[in-house]
Amino acid sequence: MPGRLRTSSRNTDPGSLLALQRGLTGDRLLAGAGYMDDPALLAAYDDYYRHVSRAQMLRICDLTGLHPRSVLDMGAGPGSISLALAERGAQSFSLVDASARALELARASLTAVARVADASGEPFSVSTTIADLESEKAVPAGCFDLAIFGHCLNEIGTSDDRISRRLAVVRRAAAALAPGGAVLVIDPAALAASRDALTLRDRLVAADWRVRAPCTWPGPCPALLAGSNHTCHDESAWDVPAVVRRLAESAGLDRDLIKMTWYLIEPPSRSSGAADLPQAEPASGGAYRVVSVPMLNKGGRVRYLICGPGGRFPFSAKKDDGAARRAGFFDLQRYDLVRIAEPEIREGGWGFGPSTRIIKMDLPRTARPN
Repeated sequence: MPGRLRTSSRNTDPGSLLALQRGLTGDRLLAGAGYMDDPALLAAYDDYYRHVSRAQMLRICDLTGLHPRSVLDMGAGPGSISLALAERGAQSFSLVDASARALELARASLTAVARVADASGEPFSVSTTIADLESEKAVPAGCFDLAIFGHCLNEIGTSDDRISRRLAVVRRAAAALAPGGAVLVIDPAALAASRDALTLRDRLVAADWRVRAPCTWPGPCPALLAGSNHTCHDESAWDVPAVVRRLAESAGLDRDLIKMTWYLIEPPSRSSGAADLPQAEPASGGAYRVVSVPMLNKGGRVRYLICGPGGRFPFSAKKDDGAARRAGFFDLQRYDLVRIAEPEIREGGWGFGPSTRIIKMDLPRTARPN
């Protein structure tokens, strides 16, 4: 099967990397501005962010069991997401981007992977489409297992109609899905971008789309309802490649964690059935996602926020609770999926009680659309 991503072959200018980082996650001046056509910025993106995107995509695969065969990569850039999915067995790729220069780089990278696949007798195909994502011509003919938007939807629009514009793009791509296919949205974890991504999620859910992951709560996102400075994002440590660490240090960036807001969502026409209605109160026994890091309060309790069938609320234990430690409470990580048996009911949430058990959920056997 195809190997890992190639190593960097250029000496990226730290100034270009810093300009890229500021323009995409700081002042946002580069968002939607055709930066992929600038050779220096494209080189910085390919040498740095492709490793980040790879790690993010592989984490999503690990959390969901996702392994599509055919991929529609919308806003593909230099092909970082497709290259990561090739590692997990995807064999057919259709990449769409407004930058011909970025797609040339993506095609070259995937062609190198294809040669390895062809040598092993595995079928492998790559096609590219030069188009703005909002164009009627952006979605090629095909029947795809997965349509993915990797860090590109947040660059569509800045005015009040931006969510509606992004919704139209997602719906257009979803029309090219095979039965059982799904859409994967990945956007930055920064507050504004994350809340926009979750607002788009809610618009889709309101139109009877079904979230496969990471949410186990089928209703409107509780983080959005909690207030304007709340959001929900994934975050984890990763094995930072030497080239990324070197570039990050030279540009004064911190890259010890990968962060993103993401969800895998299925259109209603291909859904297996309507989602259950949300419950009004926390319900013991359902699957809950840990959606925060551990937090210590003034009362000496460590708490996590969890989100699931009963909504989003705290789950806490005394900081010196030996039973909680033995049960793995203090080892919980953001986006772990758990069942919590016999919690102690506390005001506004759950506590770790004398009979409480934490069951970490196994990864899905498969999340391949079929």
